[in-house]
Amino acid sequence: MVTWADADAAVEAERSRRIKRVENMTLITALTLLLCAVWLAWPSLRSLINGDGVLLTSFGAPLVLLIWGIFIQDLTLDDATARARVASASTVAWPLLICLGALGLDQTISNTTAGSLLIVLAGITCRQWSHRTMRGHFGVLRYRAILTGIGSLSAIALTLSNGGSFTTFPVALAGFVCLLAIVDTVYSWTVGDDQKAERKAFRKRLDQLEHRLLELKAQGAAVSQAASLLTTAKEEGHLDPIYGMRLLDESEEDMERALSFADDVEIIRQDALKSVDEAETIAPTVKRPRKAYEMGEREVKLGSLREGEQLYRQAKKRASEVIVWWAKAESVILEATRALDGKHGSGVTHLRELLADAKAKLAKEQPKEAYEFAVVIPSQLEADDDAQDRAKASIEEAKRTVAQSDGLDTSEMDERLAQATNALASGNASQAIGLADGVVRTVERERAAMDDVLRALKQKKKLRARYAGRDDQETWDSMLADIVQAADDKAWSHSGMLLEQMTSALDREGHAMEEAREL
Repeated sequence: MVTWADADAAVEAERSRRIKRVENMTLITALTLLLCAVWLAWPSLRSLINGDGVLLTSFGAPLVLLIWGIFIQDLTLDDATARARVASASTVAWPLLICLGALGLDQTISNTTAGSLLIVLAGITCRQWSHRTMRGHFGVLRYRAILTGIGSLSAIALTLSNGGSFTTFPVALAGFVCLLAIVDTVYSWTVGDDQKAERKAFRKRLDQLEHRLLELKAQGAAVSQAASLLTTAKEEGHLDPIYGMRLLDESEEDMERALSFADDVEIIRQDALKSVDEAETIAPTVKRPRKAYEMGEREVKLGSLREGEQLYRQAKKRASEVIVWWAKAESVILEATRALDGKHGSGVTHLRELLADAKAKLAKEQPKEAYEFAVVIPSQLEADDDAQDRAKASIEEAKRTVAQSDGLDTSEMDERLAQATNALASGNASQAIGLADGVVRTVERERAAMDDVLRALKQKKKLRARYAGRDDQETWDSMLADIVQAADDKAWSHSGMLLEQMTSALDREGHAMEEAREL
């Protein structure tokens, strides 16, 4: 016994096995029916080969078996495609089968009569299957009517080619069957629609809306969008009346909206046109407001009132921006251009780029952005002038400080002052201020280091006394000599660093000796 861990997998496996068995049985049955059809038609085929006369009706039963062998495979499949194929074949076959069975009937009880009755029963069954499967939608009914018509024509051809007289019972019955098949075809094409009432209501409402649309167009109303919806409904509504009625609802709603919205749009249009004219008076070169207005005009003429309203509002917005900001932007740009004339330097270069951006914004008909770009240029230029004055003062202060720094090596400071002067000449005030202030700080640092070193060298005897008599006295003397040499070279910061290192080392050694004595 197999224990399944997954119930779904077990069900699927069992289903697959059953489908496989059904498919095998279907294949065997189809082959058997094919062989039976060949066996049943063999006498007629042999007579036809020998040149003997053969009745066309003798191929009826083999033909039925052959068709059945073809379509029996679809009967075992439970899906929409297979059902549609079987229903289509049944629709074509049932007039032919009933007619074929009727031609084989006579007024005596015999095996032929029984077989013909079975064929008639099969035809009736096919008709019931056809009507039960192919129903509902308008397109399905039309398709069934076409297939039934094909079967009816085939049945008529079979009846006429039989060669019998219509006074005989079988031929008369076959003719009656053909007549019923034609009636069924006409009924399916015209009366059998289950949405007939909906289609009638759709046609009636469509006529009403078309008449109203013509009246609105005669009055000059912008109903192009409603007309487009009405055209779509006219094309699609006969096939799907529910969808068509929905399109008619949208079309009627659009008509009502167009009528109620037209007056508001006209007011908005006049207001936008007034603003556009005023903007063109202030700036004759502007084009964007007029372009948006003309696009709105076109949309309104096409019936798109909502889009037209939005474009009118956009045109007014652009025109209002020109009215409010264009003159201000031109004035500020002119002022900034005059202020930058004759100015040089890196800061001025940045301001010139900002001015170029402002002019580009104005050329793109964006005066507000152009004003915002250009209005900061004079204030920044004034700030640069203040920075230039501060830089000059800083350089002068640095020069005085260097001149008063006796005993210091000022060669590096002079170079930095020269760099500051060059930076000031090129307009880079911030760099000049930084260099000058750096020189002042360097002088102050060197001066403080010089005072510390000179004070320590005046007490050189005390410093030597701290390491006198020690084994490493020569090392300390060498360190002191380095300090003196750095002082002679006026490298006061370096000398101060060496002095700090020496005093710190002496303090550590003295502390260590004190601890040793205590121990």
